[in-house]
Amino acid sequence: MKITIVVVLMTVGFIVNAPRAEAGDEAVIRVRLHDYVGLTPEAIADAQHAAARFYEPIGVAIDWAPTYRPHARKKHDGDLGPLADFTINVLSASMVAKGHWAPDALGAAVVAREGGGSIAYVLYDRLKTAAAASRWPTTDLLALVIAHELGHLLLPPGSHSEGLMHANWDVSELRRMHLDDLAFTRNQMSLIRERLAEMVATH
Repeated sequence: MKITIVVVLMTVGFIVNAPRAEAGDEAVIRVRLHDYVGLTPEAIADAQHAAARFYEPIGVAIDWAPTYRPHARKKHDGDLGPLADFTINVLSASMVAKGHWAPDALGAAVVAREGGGSIAYVLYDRLKTAAAASRWPTTDLLALVIAHELGHLLLPPGSHSEGLMHANWDVSELRRMHLDDLAFTRNQMSLIRERLAEMVATH
């Protein structure tokens, strides 16, 4: 069984808000999850925490905006705070069925041909199936896909490689791996920092 994490190339660009500069040399990006599957708050928090750990060695902190959860919102609970720099949509099976996805894809990032984007997707039912087959905790695989797709939004085109940004895994490979075994390459870390510096400089 192959597991694929896809980049969707678009010919139009996407506007990304500049990351905020904080004290020291740390960059902060604001990311919002749109949860269309009804994840528990604990699962969301665990996945966010694990995904953010991939970015800590780069000096990038993720400010997780309040999760958009349409199934759980109350009529008067409409304030989600400032807009996010990046949006990760966790799609339900019915939403996935309406789209066109690679057969083995667990996620996809929407990027311009010249690089850059702000929206990515997680195909959650497929992810759950892959997690069960590979004997991974679902929240760990969710964190992996979130971190990987966010990486595509921050890296130049053609950024698949080994480690975190590997494009395809066999279930047998994942069974021999742990989330902590994966990371960005040194070159990818430098490219992400350069991208964020450029975004700050041009806003």
